[in-house]
Amino acid sequence: MTQHTKVAAALVAAVALAGGQLAWGSAQAAPEPTDPGLSRLTADATAGLRVERDAAGVVDFVGTAAGSSVVNPAVSSVSSVRDAARAHLDRYGSTLGLTDSSELVVSPTVHTVSGQDVVRFQQEVDGAPVIGGQVVVSLRPDRQLGSVLSTLSDVDVLPAASVTEADARTTALAAGAREAGTPGALHVIDEGRAVWDPTVFGAPTSLPVTGVWAFEVGDGEAVRRLVLVDDTSGRVIVDHDLVEHVDRVVCDRNNVRGTATACTSGFARIEGQAATSVVDVDKAYDYAGEVSTAYLQLAGLDLTQALGVDVAGQKKLAATVRFCYPTGQGACPYANAFWNGTQMFYGSGFAAADDVVGHEMTHGVIDQYSELLYWGQSGAINESIADIMGEVVDHRFGSDDDSQWKLAEDLALSTGPIRDMSDPTAKGDPDRMTSPLYTADLTGWSPYAYPDSGGVHSNSGVGNKTGYLISQGGTFNGRTIVGIDGVDTGLTKSGRLWFDVITRLTSGSDYADLAAVLEQSCADFVTSGVGGFTSADCGNVAQAVAATELRTTPANAPQPADAVRSCPAGTTLRELFDSETGTPASKFTASAGLWIYGRTSAGWGSNATSGKDSWFVPNATGSGATSLVAASDIALPSGQKSFLHFQQWRVFQWRPSPVLYADGGTVEVVAGGVAQDASGLPWTNGPQQVLQVWSPNTNPWAGMKAFGGDSFGWTASQVDLSSYAGQGVRPSFTSRVDSAGAFVGWWLDDITVYTCDVPTTPPPGTPTPGAPTPGTPTPSLPNPSTPTPGTPTPGTPTQAGSTTSLKVVTGRKVTVVATVRVGSAKGTGSVTFSVDGTTIRKTVVLTKGKANLTLSPKTVGRLGRGRHTVKASYPGSSSAKPSRTRTSFTLK
Repeated sequence: MTQHTKVAAALVAAVALAGGQLAWGSAQAAPEPTDPGLSRLTADATAGLRVERDAAGVVDFVGTAAGSSVVNPAVSSVSSVRDAARAHLDRYGSTLGLTDSSELVVSPTVHTVSGQDVVRFQQEVDGAPVIGGQVVVSLRPDRQLGSVLSTLSDVDVLPAASVTEADARTTALAAGAREAGTPGALHVIDEGRAVWDPTVFGAPTSLPVTGVWAFEVGDGEAVRRLVLVDDTSGRVIVDHDLVEHVDRVVCDRNNVRGTATACTSGFARIEGQAATSVVDVDKAYDYAGEVSTAYLQLAGLDLTQALGVDVAGQKKLAATVRFCYPTGQGACPYANAFWNGTQMFYGSGFAAADDVVGHEMTHGVIDQYSELLYWGQSGAINESIADIMGEVVDHRFGSDDDSQWKLAEDLALSTGPIRDMSDPTAKGDPDRMTSPLYTADLTGWSPYAYPDSGGVHSNSGVGNKTGYLISQGGTFNGRTIVGIDGVDTGLTKSGRLWFDVITRLTSGSDYADLAAVLEQSCADFVTSGVGGFTSADCGNVAQAVAATELRTTPANAPQPADAVRSCPAGTTLRELFDSETGTPASKFTASAGLWIYGRTSAGWGSNATSGKDSWFVPNATGSGATSLVAASDIALPSGQKSFLHFQQWRVFQWRPSPVLYADGGTVEVVAGGVAQDASGLPWTNGPQQVLQVWSPNTNPWAGMKAFGGDSFGWTASQVDLSSYAGQGVRPSFTSRVDSAGAFVGWWLDDITVYTCDVPTTPPPGTPTPGAPTPGTPTPSLPNPSTPTPGTPTPGTPTQAGSTTSLKVVTGRKVTVVATVRVGSAKGTGSVTFSVDGTTIRKTVVLTKGKANLTLSPKTVGRLGRGRHTVKASYPGSSSAKPSRTRTSFTLK
């Protein structure tokens, strides 16, 4: 049953009590037998046209068979997606009962995994959205019609409201509090006026249609309710729980080998079904429920909606137990568990530990937010956060002794627990960045693989020790930490802190980034007053970060300090080029088809230092030389310094002993149409590796200086372009690969070119403003360093530190609240918000230290589903230093 049907079915009786019916008009009507739209559909369909009608005889679905479409003569392959969809509605809309499509407002388009472009139209009446009233148009790649689905209301007039929004809000809050049972801590989000037509959801036509004031009532965590108040009678006609409760399905492979296909049929147990006699099935079911409850309690996150697979149009939280890979791919029974990007898979017995189930499901949560790359430091953080959240689940629901913080202690493994989070060294894992146990993953190394993807499992020990110290405290590495969870065996503060961290890391974050985000997240909790965090807690978080040395580069996998963008004293930095503004993918051209912007096709997912997208070229066998070149010239000013600065992450084919670099990346400067090798220019973190022949392969690039080997994560490099002053240049990045084996590849992000402006000076003979004109007697002025008697000496103003924090509440509208503190006082002045860089930018005046940015439903629709970033910048004042922060939110 769909959510829409559930809403209508549950509230039929309540709706029947409402007044204020709307006028029924001709916005939608059953098509006549000779309807021209249907005639055109029949004539334009190439084959296999399917038309379905609702109970009233109105066509609500039109589909076409595989390989066929409806060919609209007004549409061509060069039509835009939105124009094509609108043209199809204009030509065939009367089939759906549409007499006027002008009140259908287009929402963002979606490109589906099946290769269709989908355009969603929202029905509005007099500017008010009809709840559930939509038309969804699916287009073939040539923009011709594949299908159209319609759920529309017949209403075409919205009478004036006789109940004010303010009065309705009071009613909604009282109703939401009564149903939720938590009257003290609820907020109300005004979602504006709307139309409620129960027939849209399949309810009987005898039920009234009415205008409503719509509100979302919740606490930002486990309570989230849709409340609709009749705008004529003032009665509540809908009070619906928006939190989708867990809906689990479990499949059992019974140790029969096969591929990791999704659990969408043949279930061993479904939601609400009694326990089976199979321990693995029942444990996977029970523990999935515990993990779901934990995330709902800690973060208000519905895991069924976040991680569910599609089963007959419904999200199901799926798991497969007693899984084995196909023949030839390891032993069976399979002795492990994994998240494959869609669901959980458990080998025999591995669903029997709640922390393991929590660990695997947390990998899914990470995939929904930060998408931490599963390699090197970012991969180790991925593993560590999964361990920590698994331990949080274990403490909240486990019945055994969890005081030792061991992972998978409930599994009957001959080696005992997999990891020891209180003392990682007990399992051979590092507990700090300078530990001799920290690995570059080069031992037991073969020419074509890192055994543990750069040490993701072993090096997770550093993050695990950090998590343990933050929660439980202790004395370590010369520092004493008091655990933030105190006597709370449910580890609530830790759970909230680490989930917040998940939402704020980038896909390419390293341990130094984790340190910064942990400290910032804690500070933001204190500022917002959410979760009971204190300044003392944040001091202990900082002590734990220092104890495990998160900001120290590991000696066994060293990285140089990042090149810093800066200018000589007396000059001013000015940006000439930024790869992240505007449309990043259009700012470079690739000489061959291997360079990709955004998610990679090589299965690596997102890897970036800002946002989620970056440029990537795989280190592919026999790919030769392939270049990424700036699309247009960048004019470098004459007579001053200019620089190219960029972030890079690389693992090219190399050998650690004896050292040999087969492949690498080079940087060129294209000037006057000629590409010139930049390795000889002044660099910070420049190319240091010399490419060689790896016998018996051939290598045309042997002898070139390049960026080779393993960068051990993201690092910033910079080259001085001042020798090209006065010219137009195009930076070029070239991947150079020999004739044989290959490794991962090269990522580039945050590519900028900047210059250092020299202050202008007045021409000789130009009077200085305020100076006496030659020949004019100079008045006698007091020495500025000597105060005039009786005149107070002005003091130098001092600036207090400021902090800016953000809270985001999502719904049909999105409300962003920035709170600014200057010392212990509330900030004054204004805050500038930006959403997704430059998509939305607005300055809002602070009132009592807070500034609110409200994104309307239309703006939310324009942003579209997915993860978005909001930044808040406080410019400071004569008495306050500037501050800024950012966070992310997800639209569903």
